[in-house]
Order: sequence, then structure tokens, then C-alpha cells
Amino acid sequence: MGGNKRKGGAGAQDNGGKKAKVDVHKIGKYLPGGFPIDPKMKGVMVTCARGRETQAGKEACDLLSEYAQKLYGDKFNDEPEQDEDESIEDAIAREVAQAKKTKGGKKFLPLSTGTDCVIFIRAMDIEPSKLCHYVLSDLQKSGSKRTRYKKEMMSPGDDSVHWRSLANMPIRLNKYCMRFIPVDETSYANMEDIETMSERVFKPYFQAEDQNPTTFKIIPKIRHNDKVERDTLLKKLAGMAGQGQNHTVSMDDPEYIILAEVIKSICFMGVVRDYEKLKKYNIQSIFEAAQKSEEVPKGGDVKKDDDEKKEETTTSEAAPEEETASAT
Repeated sequence: MGGNKRKGGAGAQDNGGKKAKVDVHKIGKYLPGGFPIDPKMKGVMVTCARGRETQAGKEACDLLSEYAQKLYGDKFNDEPEQDEDESIEDAIAREVAQAKKTKGGKKFLPLSTGTDCVIFIRAMDIEPSKLCHYVLSDLQKSGSKRTRYKKEMMSPGDDSVHWRSLANMPIRLNKYCMRFIPVDETSYANMEDIETMSERVFKPYFQAEDQNPTTFKIIPKIRHNDKVERDTLLKKLAGMAGQGQNHTVSMDDPEYIILAEVIKSICFMGVVRDYEKLKKYNIQSIFEAAQKSEEVPKGGDVKKDDDEKKEETTTSEAAPEEETASAT
């Protein structure tokens, strides 16, 4: 005789007849275990549409690897060349050591942040701010000058959008990634550890030898954390950036933007240039601006079709809202 039995398993608990929610980010999509991000990591935080974290992670790793090869040359290689005189035993030992060092032997590895629309690409042997600036500058240049783009629906009822070249030129398809946020270093999300990390992160930008006065702005954002207060973080970072120097806060046209993102127990920090010029480091916005410049008819205004309007609305809704702040 059948009864109202419930199958056991992860996330299936008898809680007043309701199935308990399972946070898939919490258990880790990309690595087994819990929250996989530790202090003193560096890499790139990537935003994407909700539910597209896995695809965005793969896409971001491919894109970053491609440009890292261009920027750093042969010295950037996930698989170092084997010495002709190297024995089989030495080769195996080298590969095992490399795999342990990079957690899988990859220079770029996507990790879950436990937050919808945000993933973290842990990087090895790169300068995140330098690489992201190089990637976005090149995409902006190629998108507006060398290639024209056309949005084309792949099949009836398919809401995916591909960027295709009108001249049938080979072109990278950036479908899932939105913003690339360089992370020079991570720390635990408490003011003492953040301060210690900031000293290292700020030194080449604000405390270097023969340092000239410069301008900066701080953009903090806090998610899933009630221990770090936004105003306290803002004032602390502003004081440290200008400590012993004549640097000033500029809301309109700063030379540097300090990005401080707190997610759960980790603080992600990076310093970037050309923030507004590179569309707040948003790849989709760069391509949209490039398309608009290509489609402007002579002596007329651009008329947006229904598909373009729909995509702009979707992009703006999916991207997390950014908070901007300055210190006084």
C-alpha cells in the first residue's frame, strides 16, 4: 500500500512538507567543497546573466588565455615545454608539481562566489589590471574600427544573440560575459585584513617612488555580508590611498578607480584605469557602442529595432547595479 513517502537526499528534508532550498553556489559548482576562494588570490571577477555562470566561466578563461598569450608571449604557457634531456620520471614529477601549484595545471580557473551573476576567475602569473585593460582596449579598438557586427537570431524562438561579421571575417563570440573586474588581491572581509591587503595593492599606484600627485575614486560594493560597513570601508580606503601624498578624490575624471567588492567572507580589490572610457569594463557595452557607431547613417540618427531594444533591457536587468561613492 503506497504512502506519502519522500525520497531522502541532498536538499530533501521534511520541513513541514516543504523541500528545503539548496544553494548550488554554496556547495561549489567548479570545485568540490565549500567556498573555494581564499585570501591572497588574484584574478578577474566576471559578471553575467543569471544561470549562465558556467558558460561565462569557460568563455572568460578562453578569452583571458588568448590575450595573456599575446601580452606575455611564450613565457605564459599552461603546458611548459619539456626538456629534451629530461627523463620520464622528472617529467612526471614536474607535471605533478605544476598541477598541485595551480590546482589542475591551469593558469585560469573559474570559481563560484556563491552569488548569482558573479564568478571569479583565479589567475596565475599575470597582472589582472594590466591584462583586463589590454583585453578591453583591444576589443574596443577592433569592434569600432576593424569589424562591423550584426545581431542575428540563430533559430525561431531562440533568444540567444550572436555577433557576426558582415564581411565574413573570423570573430570571437562573447555571448555570456558582461563585466571584467580585475582583482589584484583578495583578503578576508574584516577591516584589519583589508587594510593589510590594501597596503600591498595601493603601493604601485599611490605609494611608488617618485610618486606624482594623482586623482582617484572608490567604488565599494558589499553582498551577503553584514560585518563590513560601507562607509567605514570607504573612509579607510580613501585615507590609505592618499596617505602621505597629495592625491585627491575626483568624482568626474579620476585617473584611477579603486574597486572594492565584498562577497560573503572575502574582499576582492583592484585598481583600474580608463574606467569610463572602457564602459566600466563592460564587454557587452563596448560591443553595443561599436555597433551603434557602425550603424549610424549619414545625416541621420540610429533607429533601434525591437531586438536591439530587447537585448539592452535584458543586459541592464541582468548586470548587478553598481554603487559609486567618494570619500570626504
